[in-house]
Amino acid sequence: MGPDRPWALLLGALGVVALLAGCGASREARASLGAGRQAMAQGAFREALEHLRTATRLAPNFAPAQLALGEAAEVLGEFEEALGAYRLAVGLSPSTATRLRLGEMADRMGQMELAIQSLDGAYGSWRKHAWYGLEVGLMSFVACVPKHWPSVSALLTQCLPESFQTGRAYFRASRESVPEYIFRILVEAGQRERAIGLAKSRGWVQDGVEYCQASDLPVSSETSGLLAMLLQPDRADCLVPLGARIADDGLVRLGRLVLLDRVEHGASPEARAQAAWVSRYRVPAHEIAKLAESLNVTGWRLEHRLHKPADALDAYKKAIAVDPGFSWPYHNIGRLYMSQDDNEQALVWLTKALEVNPNHLRAQFNLGVAAHRLQRYEEALAAYSRALAMNPADADTHANVGWILLKVGREAEGLRELQSAVRLDPNLERERSYLDARFGRDARQGPTPFSVR
Repeated sequence: MGPDRPWALLLGALGVVALLAGCGASREARASLGAGRQAMAQGAFREALEHLRTATRLAPNFAPAQLALGEAAEVLGEFEEALGAYRLAVGLSPSTATRLRLGEMADRMGQMELAIQSLDGAYGSWRKHAWYGLEVGLMSFVACVPKHWPSVSALLTQCLPESFQTGRAYFRASRESVPEYIFRILVEAGQRERAIGLAKSRGWVQDGVEYCQASDLPVSSETSGLLAMLLQPDRADCLVPLGARIADDGLVRLGRLVLLDRVEHGASPEARAQAAWVSRYRVPAHEIAKLAESLNVTGWRLEHRLHKPADALDAYKKAIAVDPGFSWPYHNIGRLYMSQDDNEQALVWLTKALEVNPNHLRAQFNLGVAAHRLQRYEEALAAYSRALAMNPADADTHANVGWILLKVGREAEGLRELQSAVRLDPNLERERSYLDARFGRDARQGPTPFSVR
């Protein structure tokens, strides 16, 4: 045995030990990853997060664990942790899925350039989109066959063309989904020329297309509307309902931008007036921070889709900490307490929402509802009165005022309010039934006679 042999054996033994230790850590990491995934599937998100933190601590270079950690952290509004985990996952395994996750997270945090850089690598292959379209087309064909079997001619003339058209539409939509996302980011950031350049490169800009009308473009109605705003501002009044819908979906920054564009450039006085009303009463009074918007959406999802009110409350409070002037998370906390029948706490948070933004219509209405539930009738009437000053045509508010007035003995006023509610919304069954019982049903099946006085 040569003089170097013992050292070689020792180093070899140490290598084996190190390898075994690594394998042990890997087994533990995989076990923690499995436990984290199981906890996520069961909705135990905090528990999942701890398991996945353990997995990544044991195996920092284990890409699946980093990706799973990012997902768990994102669900709970732990955005910095999620972003860091997604960055590591992309570095370890730069797949379409990991790049997409990183891009989405960067966008939610307002890091535009990182978002676009990551999403640029997340388009996916032509083959992937084609297979997706083929699968959807086949499912469409399978669903069509039982309706027309055994008519072979119907299968050939109806099912086959329908399935082809469906598959083609889904293929095109899948292929354009990530570019559309990047386009939206650019529009929201005010990067007009870059947005138009992207649209041209994708073939969305075509002669003779009216972007506010249905077209054969492979993009969503939202993308078409934004193209109208950029390219056909004199024919873009479809943006008014689009802006309201975008804001209602939680993207208040983009919704506000679209609505303010119509306030300034609306083609008709009616469109400008409607955009101004929605801008004043249904979106924030200022441009809020992107991170606050995203945390508010996270809170809403935790509360309404995942049924985790405690985690939702935490996310809403994080949104407030980022942008104390954003009234929506205050309002959502108030609504959360209302859902738990804690109307005293609800009043506290709804009042805070209105201190931040006195024109927050929904907060004003819900302030009335919470006071109404607590039988604080004068407070409720005052809140409802302010809500009606903002939106005189709201049937529910008129109805609620009517019931309170009846409760406190102001019968004539209460009946008038109920009649106003039914005129505005004939589908209010409780109010209509009450009025029919009092005055008899009108022979024309319309509002009761009292309502036409």
